[in-house]
Amino acid sequence: MDEKSDIYSYGVVLLELLTGKKPLDKGLGDSTDVVEWVRSKGRNNRSLEEVLDRSLAAGNCSHVQEEMLLVLRIALLCTAKLPKDRPSMRDVITMLEEAKPRRKSSHSNTPDKEKEKPIFTTSPVNALPAHS
Repeated sequence: MDEKSDIYSYGVVLLELLTGKKPLDKGLGDSTDVVEWVRSKGRNNRSLEEVLDRSLAAGNCSHVQEEMLLVLRIALLCTAKLPKDRPSMRDVITMLEEAKPRRKSSHSNTPDKEKEKPIFTTSPVNALPAHS
């Protein structure tokens, strides 16, 4: 075992949390595992929002769903087929920190320019195709 296989396992855990599915869930249809199931949804031009656990995503504000999709994209990076394409744990931590809620607060003293900074400006998550 090395860091890249640990990263893959971490990505699988993230997918479990986000989808509510087990790694080898019977409800995955023709897919062999949760990683392949999520990837197949993206390949079939289906919205990745469909894979999110309804009990977590439903009824929550759009910010929660947006944050879940950001973490889902990180999980997909972690589960890249080739180990060399997986991020380091340091990169994963950075991406997760950047995915933290950016909700507006009436008590915030943060300048508007800082609030408008894009998420993941320098991280490898930008290489993923945008979700629908």
